[in-house]
Amino acid sequence: MIRKKLPEILFLGTVFIFLLCWAVIQPLNASPDEGMRYQIVEYIMKHGSLPHGGDPEIRNEFWGISYAFNPILPYIMGAILGKAASLLSAAEMAPVIAARLVNVFFGTATAFLTLKIGKRMFKKEAAVFFTVLVCFLPGAVFIHSYINTDSIAVFSAAWIVWCWIKAMDKGWNVKVCIELGAALSVCALSYYNAYGFILCSVFFFCGSILLCEGKRWNYKKMLSLGILITVVIILLTGWWFIRNGILYHGDILGMNTSSEYAELYAREDLKPSNRMTPQKMGMGITDMFFWIPGEWKCNWLTTVAVSFVGTFGFMDIFMPRIWSAVYCLVYAVGILGMLLCIRQQFFVSGKEKEVRRRRDKSGTTLFITIRKERRWDTKNLFHICMLIAMVIPFILLVKYAYSSEFQAQGRYLMPMLIPFMYFITLGYENIMDRFVKKEIYRKWTYIILSVLYIISAVAVYYFVFKPNYS
Repeated sequence: MIRKKLPEILFLGTVFIFLLCWAVIQPLNASPDEGMRYQIVEYIMKHGSLPHGGDPEIRNEFWGISYAFNPILPYIMGAILGKAASLLSAAEMAPVIAARLVNVFFGTATAFLTLKIGKRMFKKEAAVFFTVLVCFLPGAVFIHSYINTDSIAVFSAAWIVWCWIKAMDKGWNVKVCIELGAALSVCALSYYNAYGFILCSVFFFCGSILLCEGKRWNYKKMLSLGILITVVIILLTGWWFIRNGILYHGDILGMNTSSEYAELYAREDLKPSNRMTPQKMGMGITDMFFWIPGEWKCNWLTTVAVSFVGTFGFMDIFMPRIWSAVYCLVYAVGILGMLLCIRQQFFVSGKEKEVRRRRDKSGTTLFITIRKERRWDTKNLFHICMLIAMVIPFILLVKYAYSSEFQAQGRYLMPMLIPFMYFITLGYENIMDRFVKKEIYRKWTYIILSVLYIISAVAVYYFVFKPNYS
């Protein structure tokens, strides 16, 4: 058994070490708002309690708020590891690196789940390709290397998708529902741009029970198991939202209160009412997509794409444009491959014909055509939910950039990482099945692409990321 699992163990060990290399080389606050995030870790280590989002000790002098208004589960875990590290070492960076280890672990756990998803949904070499696409995207590696909540959001998305796959295989039983409840709880305590997976889990759960199982419209099963999932979520996450409701006068998400504090304490030009946004400038959303502000090198849409692929530091360390373009080309091929079989992957409802042959007493053959209702296929419902979960983070980013704060950070799209790479891999499988007839050629195509992808990620570390901190 151990020998059989050895390649996977070695792969996960490699991912862990690679992420750790990114984490240990950065000074504090070399990545987006890490200083503000680490203040919460320090507060918990110092006081042994959770802060109010508007506490002056952690409130940023420019923005007038803190990240304590948002879910802080990774910061709590980081404080535990940071406290332990400070007891074992007097080095100034010891608690910082310990706090970063939380996301290194989440990144490795995401790799573990990605392996399982790939093995279940794809053929062997395609499964490896899918796993490599997820684990060695430079932008994804980056979010697992510093203190943030993006990493846990990606992990929770991978866990939720794995629960959906278990439900496809085993049906909705008590064990799967409890696990989904736990995964949704982690998602709820991660980052709001991952909440699309909660919505899609409701769609997939209800749709698969009511439309896809042998006994259709089984409301009794849906309600009983739905209540079980809800109870698990309340038990695991209720403390946070109840606390928010008490502290922020009913604002269980803390978002409205955060905006109020920003309006009161932020620097004048950073107050929500004074921020210049495309909406206030009279632009349309499509105008924003192609707008190139004075200091920018690319328009908004392109900047989002290249920062999703990999932009580092405070989103000011860019990969060479041609390098980012090659990544986008790889993904474009997968998207084209998806278009080849879009009907097969998504649309399966409707009516189907069944033709039966019978002979009458005279020996004449009769053809009897029976039309019967066709059931939804669970896998295609899975694809629809994956597509919706992929699109929602982009919609949220567009809304935020257009009406609240103009940003083009691809890291806000990271919750879509699993479904995006899933569809890219599915596209390559479609291309291989249609145009590459020999199995050996398919195998080596996947192997070469996977190896080049890993080499590229390592090269990004050595030639783009590391030189800024050496």
